[in-house]
Amino acid sequence: MSDETLSGPDDDTAVAVIGLAGRFPGSDSVDQLWSSLQAGEESLTRFSTEQLIAAGVPAHDYENPDYVPVRGVLNDMELFDAALFGYSAREAELTDPQQRVLLECGWQALEAAGYGGFDGRGGVFVGTGMNTYLLRHLLTNPRGAQDADLLQLMLGNEKDHAATRLAYRLGLRGPALAVQTACSTSLVAVHLARQSLLHGDCDLALAGGASVQPPQHTGYVYARNGILSPDGHCRPFDRNAHGTVVGQGAALVVLKRARDAYADGDTVHALIRGSAINNDGGRKVGYTAPSTEGQTEVIDAALRSAGVTADTIGYVEAHGTGTEVGDGIEIAALTEAYRKHTDKTGFCAVGSIKANLGHLDAAAGVSGLIKAVLAVRDGVIPPAVNCPEPNPEIGWDTTPFYVTNRARTWPAEGGPRRAGVSAFGIGGTNAHAIVEQATPQPAPPPARPRPSLLVLSAHERQAALSSADRLAHHLGTAVAADVPDIAHTLQVGRATRAWRTAVVGAAPHTLRDRLRSAQPRQAHRAVTLGFMFPGQGAQRPGMATGLYDELPRFREVLDECCERLTGHLGLDLRTLLLKQSADADAEMALRGTLLAQPALFTVEYALAAQLLDWGIKPRVLIGHSIGEYTAACLAHALDLPDALDLVAVRGRLMAAAPPGAMLAVHAAEEKIEPLLPEGVSVAARNGPEAVVVSGPPDAVASLAATLDEHGVSARPLRVSHGFHSMLMDPVLDEFREHAAAVRHHRPRLRVMSNLTGEPVREYSAEYWTRHLREPVAFSAGLARVRVMPHPVFLEVGPGRALTGLARSQGEETPPLCLATMPGTEPGDEPYEALLSAVGALWTAGADVNWTEFGYGRGRRVVLPPYPFQRRRHWLDAEPSATPPSDRPAAPGTTPAPEDPRTPAPEPATAPGPADHESRLRAIWQRLLGDQPVAAAADFFALGGDSLLAVRLIALIRREFDVTLHLDAVLDHPGFAAQLGLLPPSAAPALTPGVDEARKDADTA
Repeated sequence: MSDETLSGPDDDTAVAVIGLAGRFPGSDSVDQLWSSLQAGEESLTRFSTEQLIAAGVPAHDYENPDYVPVRGVLNDMELFDAALFGYSAREAELTDPQQRVLLECGWQALEAAGYGGFDGRGGVFVGTGMNTYLLRHLLTNPRGAQDADLLQLMLGNEKDHAATRLAYRLGLRGPALAVQTACSTSLVAVHLARQSLLHGDCDLALAGGASVQPPQHTGYVYARNGILSPDGHCRPFDRNAHGTVVGQGAALVVLKRARDAYADGDTVHALIRGSAINNDGGRKVGYTAPSTEGQTEVIDAALRSAGVTADTIGYVEAHGTGTEVGDGIEIAALTEAYRKHTDKTGFCAVGSIKANLGHLDAAAGVSGLIKAVLAVRDGVIPPAVNCPEPNPEIGWDTTPFYVTNRARTWPAEGGPRRAGVSAFGIGGTNAHAIVEQATPQPAPPPARPRPSLLVLSAHERQAALSSADRLAHHLGTAVAADVPDIAHTLQVGRATRAWRTAVVGAAPHTLRDRLRSAQPRQAHRAVTLGFMFPGQGAQRPGMATGLYDELPRFREVLDECCERLTGHLGLDLRTLLLKQSADADAEMALRGTLLAQPALFTVEYALAAQLLDWGIKPRVLIGHSIGEYTAACLAHALDLPDALDLVAVRGRLMAAAPPGAMLAVHAAEEKIEPLLPEGVSVAARNGPEAVVVSGPPDAVASLAATLDEHGVSARPLRVSHGFHSMLMDPVLDEFREHAAAVRHHRPRLRVMSNLTGEPVREYSAEYWTRHLREPVAFSAGLARVRVMPHPVFLEVGPGRALTGLARSQGEETPPLCLATMPGTEPGDEPYEALLSAVGALWTAGADVNWTEFGYGRGRRVVLPPYPFQRRRHWLDAEPSATPPSDRPAAPGTTPAPEDPRTPAPEPATAPGPADHESRLRAIWQRLLGDQPVAAAADFFALGGDSLLAVRLIALIRREFDVTLHLDAVLDHPGFAAQLGLLPPSAAPALTPGVDEARKDADTA
């Protein structure tokens, strides 16, 4: 079979490897592993006698001449970012470290693929090794199994739950299968994941395994003819190969159907073209022995599954345990399978990662797969370690294979690079996969530089700062063309957490500097988002420039409005809204009411439609004068054609009214009211000391002089008429007739009325007529919104006038107020201003639909990983002499000095008999771990769940003879609140802080 007859990379049987993550001996990441493999490093650790004694190794073992003090060690297996995954400290220390490291690797793998926080049909196929933590730690430590709920212990330590717990904690909704086939576990998991993807059971799959078996700092007693090496070196295919070495590690890959991965702009590291699994059955000398027939059949089946011939394979990542019998059988089986395709010799390199890391058991197969993926991706075959003289008894000259002792460049000649990967389990379950170089994707066409919005989030503040620092460092090597893809990946490919940072820019160095100076903000779980729509005076020529070209929905709506208004206005508003340069005639035209009001409505409504398209949905709307028409239309109280007609008529009639003037006065209404001359009245109440007056030009000018004499600041507005004054009286009747012809609907969103400051119940012709004439009660409407939970105001329209008003309502801490469009200040870039507003909204807690935000543009690229805030969650086999808090964090791990979920501890109660408070606190600490429990502590925020809530109820009943219902605990998760559920007659005085909190809980 020739390459030309094969299907291309879009073949329905190809699966893409789009994400990689792992922790290995000597390497805390896949990148570190790849560097180590290319350098030909052995990453095993040889222990000193002192280390063996500290690990509890008996003297009769380490003094034995056959004792080999070597193992592949995993850094910091005792540490875990429990808070990120919602674990309590107690649950974390009762959980198998294999489950914990899989969780962290799963998080990193999904992020590396650009699918962090994936909410879809994601499958999980994983397996774990023997759980020695349960046997040697939990069952021997007094705080272990004896003090734990049996179900909790089972969920955290049974192999059955490794996959489902991963799916639960990461929110993956596809099949979740625990795979257990000994040494071949993780490659079998990859095969099953591939099948699941091709069958349509899931759209994304995590596959791999973990083998983390404490105690780590121990070796083994060598047994002749066993599977372990006599000298602590694993030598696959070498003359002196006599066994392997135990290693610890975990690895996961993210898989996706190749056609989908290419279409979605994913980073494809390699393709899995085919795979197969089988079992030896009884065709071997014993249960643990390998079988030539079984291995030959699975390799042949994988080649057939891939639709490729053996002579296109340039490298085989072998099982390679480094035993005399195993190596010979493996090469014989490979040769027999390849001889069905070719008689060539010496064309295919062979190696095994076990020489570098030791045997990773349940993680071995996927680790070898990752090595093969990186080899076909980068075109490098790493050197075989510990094989200076290949075993001559294998007869290499008659096989297709050779061993290389140096890193070799691997060019793609006559077709894509391909590799085979084998994993053979004790018990006979064999797996083989064919890995292929991904098809290079064409680079996107050069795009003009444009600002991008980078968003970062983390569970804790320190993690947010570290994330920003890592990304800033990454941007130091980026070019401008990389920035849109980086922004896209951060927006759609990261889970959203509470501590958030957002920066805007086009150049990498600009973004780098802004990231380093940015301070993360803790977002609210929900905000009350209010859209504010400005009134006349905010308009200017060219105000839609910069948004029209960038925003499809904005452009679409603005075009529709301008086309509908052309008949009313006698011109196309776009000639003014999209004007590229300053023009006195355009300025004068837009200053007039005839065009100003329709222009403002058009830009505001188009921008609001764009924001809605991005999933930015307000809970309340408030407009200023003409701005309320935009609010009413957005709330579906007016249909768009009717709103445009009414706004155009309003502008035309008001333009025909007598000329007037308006003055913004920085003083309280009661202070200036005695100074108002005849014909001048208050037109808008914008704040406690911010009013607008309106009237005839001469009278307003006279008032301005009077105010100046009294030391009152006042500023004339850029308007042609005196709105909301008696000057509007001549047009009221005609306007009422037009408004009566419009169909009004009940608002579907809350709109704050300019007449009353209260939510509008219903619009009518009479309402709009009064609205034209009476003062704008803007401050009153703001006051109603400000008392809603976590208000955030977004000015949707040109300028920052309403943003300034919303900030100056007299509060000590004003709400967050943001502008979406620049004012008249030079140098403001409209699109960048809008992105900055969206970023600030998101950091405050507003939702953004990032998929719609980017219109599907951009590729998902590999970015720096999440900086886990690991803490020690570990039960020692014997009580540790070193308190957990005194243990230093691992090198490269971000320090995490305290658990941010826990408020500062309350002062301890005075010595005396145990009271309700201390007894309840002891129950919480028994369930959640030894962490401070303050009055304001929340049971579920500290890692509690419904299962622990049931145990809490049982322990309270036993301790206090009080029966609580589950609903009571769910409704009162706070420590003080639960204290309030206990009989008060028996409760002694509480410590300061708890007493007040309990009273508050009782009142609530």
